[in-house]
Amino acid sequence: MAGADRQEVVRPEMKVAEVLRRWPQLLQVLAEASPAFQKLKNPLLRKTMPNLVTVAQAAKIGGLEPEELVARLNRALGVEARPEVPVGEVESLLGTPPPPWLSAPLGFHLDVRPILEQGGEPFQAIMAAAREVGPGTKLVLEVLFEPIPLYKVLGKQGFLAWCERLGERHYRVHFYRQGVREGQGVVAGPASLSEEDWRDYQAEVFIEENLEPPLPMMRVLEALARLRPGEKLLVHHVRRPVHLLARLEEEGHAYLLKDLGPGQVRILIRKGG
Repeated sequence: MAGADRQEVVRPEMKVAEVLRRWPQLLQVLAEASPAFQKLKNPLLRKTMPNLVTVAQAAKIGGLEPEELVARLNRALGVEARPEVPVGEVESLLGTPPPPWLSAPLGFHLDVRPILEQGGEPFQAIMAAAREVGPGTKLVLEVLFEPIPLYKVLGKQGFLAWCERLGERHYRVHFYRQGVREGQGVVAGPASLSEEDWRDYQAEVFIEENLEPPLPMMRVLEALARLRPGEKLLVHHVRRPVHLLARLEEEGHAYLLKDLGPGQVRILIRKGG
């Protein structure tokens, strides 16, 4: 329906999280469209799903054409609409020329296909692997689909990316960590705070051993949201929360982490903004 209101149809540039908030009934349609969307049935994963993922990007992740998925979602709403995908919206790297850094030394190799095939979420494993990769070396991932949203996440940590398709369900993604240039500042991470910052903080959070992910991260982010920019939060954790640390860096919050032994991790977070 060419004259359909922009707000009454699913569009390629809309975030998946927004689509599910507005039309919860489309969850089943997504789940049936591709096995890659099955994990969206988990309400906890839906709460932590990155808001950066658009319908067009999700389609590529699920091995679908963006126009096909958009039309399918709209038909479920009783609307015949096929909005065009904006140029550059999908941001795929497939088919682009191999970059000059492709021959850089391997820093870490990770195959997350078994995790994905079992319906798991490999984000924590990927972020942990990325931390092991030094400047001038590569992280190589073996995945079932092109992980387009990951380009932006790791790009904020200084990685360049390139992807190649080796088979129907086998993609290899190369992430090259650039060297730190002179005068280049670090927005978030341990270097942004000093030991003296541990002396005072405005709020405190305790994470119990039996608290299942992603509840620990949600508890920390909710406490952080109640603080003003520049105020600090002390977190008593039972493990190094790789997923949370990546989220803090992405949102521009500074942090310090101390590993005090088995089951004892302290994290001091200063709210950015």
